[in-house]
Amino acid sequence: METMKALLFKDIGKIDFEEIAFPHVSAQNQVLVKVAACGICGTDVKMLEGKHAYKKNVVLGHEFAGEVVEIGSAVTAVALGDRVALDNNSRCGVCEFCRSGQSSQCIELKNRTLGVFQNGGYAEYVLATEDVCFKIPDSLDDITATQVETLATVLNGMNIVQMQPYDSVLVLGCGPIGYLFAAIARNAGTKVVTTEIDPFRIGIAKKFGHPVLNPEECDLEAEVLRLTNGKKFDIVIDAIGTQLANAIKYVTPGGKVLAFGMDSSIDVTIKPYDITRNAIKVLGSYIGQNTMVPAIDMLDSKQLEMDNFFTETVSMKDGPAAFTKLGLDLNCMDHVAKSAMKIVLIP
Repeated sequence: METMKALLFKDIGKIDFEEIAFPHVSAQNQVLVKVAACGICGTDVKMLEGKHAYKKNVVLGHEFAGEVVEIGSAVTAVALGDRVALDNNSRCGVCEFCRSGQSSQCIELKNRTLGVFQNGGYAEYVLATEDVCFKIPDSLDDITATQVETLATVLNGMNIVQMQPYDSVLVLGCGPIGYLFAAIARNAGTKVVTTEIDPFRIGIAKKFGHPVLNPEECDLEAEVLRLTNGKKFDIVIDAIGTQLANAIKYVTPGGKVLAFGMDSSIDVTIKPYDITRNAIKVLGSYIGQNTMVPAIDMLDSKQLEMDNFFTETVSMKDGPAAFTKLGLDLNCMDHVAKSAMKIVLIP
């Protein structure tokens, strides 16, 4: 039987470089993609910690791009030789959520998501369906193209929160997601402040030129009041998944909180009175929704400051060690200081 190399998620804390079965197109709507590059997402880190939905013995990786090398007989969206970026979430298109414009809540995602429930991009090849394959121009390089799906999720959040040029924005956390939110907010002409506790990522955030606050070294609530002349922020984005209670504290009356980051291990205590009395809008955002094409356009036109986004590329076989640089030592499952923003795996 033909095989290929892949990083296989075995269980919490365990991901191994192995030979697995080579996938082949077996349905009319399928596409086989030769992976050019795949980013390591914070979600992958959380899956390895058991803080996100996962399935054992699945190839992780949902931030990837590559070349179409085989297609099913009914495929029309892409052709052999096309370079593509992939939305890892294939929707069914017929459930009530899909048909009412809420496809991010498709009931089939629990079975279909590449890199979570189906084999993803930590491999030499990925089998997908044509609906998740988006052609990318030759002017968009493979490394940058890995972030089409990531940016698409952020753009969906931006659509939900409806940020305006006159808004003041606080982004809680400056990992890759917080980085992208801050970059877009700066493009929109808003007043932007970010928070971060990791020294490496504080250094990256400061390169934007806007204030970066470390809540472990300052009274963050006092700083919020100082920077906004007592008003607090019009929009607060939780890019971590642990900061909803704080986000509500830092948003102005009538303002908006976007709950974006995900961490299933976290419970928070909030006072509904504070939300009601201050007319705060608490909004949730999950994955992308009709935002892959805009994400491709934005990255291709170089509208965003991405120079400091990518830290390094590593070979797939060295992938397990790369998680340490992203803050999780898989040998002992301890959190360690980060030394990277975005790491991209190359097969």
